[in-house]
Amino acid sequence: MATAAPVRTDRYADDPRWALISPDPYPLLIGGSLRQAADGATFNAVSPRDDRAIARIALAGPTDVAAAVRGARDAADGDWGRTTGRQRAKLLEQIATVIETHADELAFLEAVDAGKPIASVHYSDISISLDALRFFAGRAQAIAGRAATMPDSSVIHHEYLEPLGVVAEILPWNGPLWTGVQRMAAILAAGNAAIMKPAQMASLSFMRLAQLLAELDMPPGTISVVAGPGPVVGEALVGDPGVDMISFTGGVEAGTRILELAASQVKRVSLELGGKNPNIVCDDANLDGAVFWSKLGAFGNTGQICVCGSRILVQRGVYDEFVERLSAEGAAMRVGDPLDDDTELGPVISSGHASKVWEYIGVGKGEGRLVTGGERYADAERSISTFIPPTVFADVSPECRIMREEIFGPVVALQPFDTLPEALQIANDTSYGLASGLFTSNLDRAAYLSRGLKAGQVYVNQWFSPGVLEAPSHGYKQSGFGGVGMEKYMQAKNVFTRIGEPS
Repeated sequence: MATAAPVRTDRYADDPRWALISPDPYPLLIGGSLRQAADGATFNAVSPRDDRAIARIALAGPTDVAAAVRGARDAADGDWGRTTGRQRAKLLEQIATVIETHADELAFLEAVDAGKPIASVHYSDISISLDALRFFAGRAQAIAGRAATMPDSSVIHHEYLEPLGVVAEILPWNGPLWTGVQRMAAILAAGNAAIMKPAQMASLSFMRLAQLLAELDMPPGTISVVAGPGPVVGEALVGDPGVDMISFTGGVEAGTRILELAASQVKRVSLELGGKNPNIVCDDANLDGAVFWSKLGAFGNTGQICVCGSRILVQRGVYDEFVERLSAEGAAMRVGDPLDDDTELGPVISSGHASKVWEYIGVGKGEGRLVTGGERYADAERSISTFIPPTVFADVSPECRIMREEIFGPVVALQPFDTLPEALQIANDTSYGLASGLFTSNLDRAAYLSRGLKAGQVYVNQWFSPGVLEAPSHGYKQSGFGGVGMEKYMQAKNVFTRIGEPS
């Protein structure tokens, strides 16, 4: 006899914060004005915590995209394009003040729409957003070109760094608020007009931010926000000749499509794509630190981070102990409702994505030894598929799918190694090259592995970059294309001035 599914109850059903969500569709921001889609279309924001529609959002179409591009073009070629760095910094500071003022509201929207634990949104996403705005406010006031001495003494050279014009930023769903604010801040600091397209699966917090931005004093079209599916909104932005640059964070397949569409216009493109990031743990590592950071690297944001350490190579002398300790740490993590302040890991972004992760877990059971996780929760609160426990597979071979393919969920695969050259060979045997890490107490080993890893970021005795703004990184191979940081949103102009002899 089949067991009846548990009846799920919502402890937060009567939470007054639900009143923060508008009953009306969240509008687009186009040409300085908030408006509904030209054809009146909307789509639902669906919460992964219970698979329930919680809001409606205006669904942009080609007409709306064209209007957003016209507005951005007018701003870039007009008043906004003539601003000074100090004026742009002032706008970024104003945006920071708005986010600080509405931090509780934005955190709530991010938690219920993207499934991110609300405490983590406050601690990480909001603080990262504010840091980015203030960092780039400073950068806006310190843009400098260079001067080179010419072989002809009658010629003076100056290099100017100038904005590209109109930049369309296509955002990922795994960090919609902080990635959007960080990219937008850099685009504006460089002097460009920004068209932001949040991911359809996680648009709510950024659409609310668009409403707040509309209240600021800035030239119309300086910032536009259009929501909708990539094949419609994203492709319309890529194809519009009024857009000077496309910047995208997401999967390789979508990035490849953007390159194909942009090729006929030779349009500037920047891509931050996926990763299957190796984490090497040597037998002389401090295991307390290695386990702590590896847990964060593997399971942070429910494994939905492009730089997550999803495959761990452990030297044989400490392999069994490391597997046991990491599995225990993963099993102890608090997986639950993102509105609970004690939750460490919330649900994955959607039931559709959850089905892919569960499929990989099923594949993993035939490829490795399941140590912890891998089974659906039986309690009512976490009974839907989007709640996935931290899952550890051991004794996985390099050719296995869970060791080679990006899962983007709380699933990690481990295998032992004997020598450092062997570890490097396994680590670099991938089409990706976004991030990597290593744990050792030996400086020579650290230098050898750091130089040998084919990845844009190498974490030594830690995981994650503590300075993504100060030291932006470019992925190797299929993980990156087209530049990083604020500089990717700018272009250089070299001016050569011949001066005459004094009279």
